[in-house]
Amino acid sequence: MNRHTTHINYRLTLVLLSILTLFGCSSDKQDKSDATLPWLVTTSEESDTTAHYSLNEIVENGELIALTIDGPSTYYMQRDLRLGVQYLLCERFAKEIGVSVRVELCADTMEMVKKLKNNEGDLIAMPLKRHTEGGDSLLFCGPEDQGAQWAVMPYNKELAQAIDQWYQPNYLAEALQQEKYALSAESVQRHVYAPVLNQAKGELSTYDHLFVRYAPIANVDWRLLAAIAYQESCFDPQARSWAGACGLMQLMPATAATYGLEEAKIFEPELNVETAAKLINQLTMLFRDVPDTYERMNFVLASYNGGPNHVRDAMALTEKYGGDPYHWEEVSEYILHLSEPKYYRDPVVKTGYMRGTETHDYVSSVRERYEQYAGIAPGHGTFGVNERGSYSGVSTEPKRKSGKNKYQI
Repeated sequence: MNRHTTHINYRLTLVLLSILTLFGCSSDKQDKSDATLPWLVTTSEESDTTAHYSLNEIVENGELIALTIDGPSTYYMQRDLRLGVQYLLCERFAKEIGVSVRVELCADTMEMVKKLKNNEGDLIAMPLKRHTEGGDSLLFCGPEDQGAQWAVMPYNKELAQAIDQWYQPNYLAEALQQEKYALSAESVQRHVYAPVLNQAKGELSTYDHLFVRYAPIANVDWRLLAAIAYQESCFDPQARSWAGACGLMQLMPATAATYGLEEAKIFEPELNVETAAKLINQLTMLFRDVPDTYERMNFVLASYNGGPNHVRDAMALTEKYGGDPYHWEEVSEYILHLSEPKYYRDPVVKTGYMRGTETHDYVSSVRERYEQYAGIAPGHGTFGVNERGSYSGVSTEPKRKSGKNKYQI
């Protein structure tokens, strides 16, 4: 139970006590209600004004509540990774004082100011100008950006002082570099292996037997699992990204845990591939409303990389603007548009900002590599799924053929 819930429960208790006082007395009800109601109102107001959380109390609770808005420079999610320069700065400060960060997203600056004054957050973690409505009653501190700073309530001077003492001008540039690195291929520490282990024998990697074994769980051709693995880790079972993604299939520990894979075993190739296959199966179920099986797998690949909620947002935008929400080529354009305020702030968008370029390119890269592995013409693959949407049982041993594409299903 968080501190705000505790405060609400306290107020409810006071209300119940007042009701018992009103109805539990047998004489002069009018007089007693007149005496009780002012007491109840006074106490409620006092609880509002005393629901403050000082720096020490924030540290004791172990949580800093940051109010901000969704956007590329403030806060957004990219594959299970929390990014945005203002968030990264806030996270760095939270580590300095030994607490975690809980983000509360707001629609605009007015809502942030309102929530801060209602004690629904500890600070506004984005550049806020002093002339913002309600800003004259706030205490400004921390990162400066063209006359704008973070803000806290005036009673929280110790928090403001701690932020000011912690912040250094170079932190902003470091946060920008941190974000850029997190989103680059360089953030994945891995050995780069050849795309095909032995083309003459049709061997893609030393882990082909695992892809074959768990392809039926994912409901796809084993070569699609191989294509994903190469795109994610270059077949390096010890690959680790800056964001914490691990192993052959670059699973985030939190995601792996939902499928029963503990972090201590996440680098084990077989468990890593098995869990990824379960994840792909689950994503396929989430997009079972996409009627065409080949199209559906494009949506699954996009979700594996960027998350299903962002993909659903792009589908909603596609439909709103008159496109086909079940056709990937149309939806992928709105995946790219999710980096533009006009689109990520559209009412139909539920998850907000997304750096869509990576996901857009990811789907194309995995699909092209799969077609290369399977030896089929571009755009003609089914990913090993039949017309009914179930595993087609494709051969695990590619057959030789002449020409540019040596191997076919």
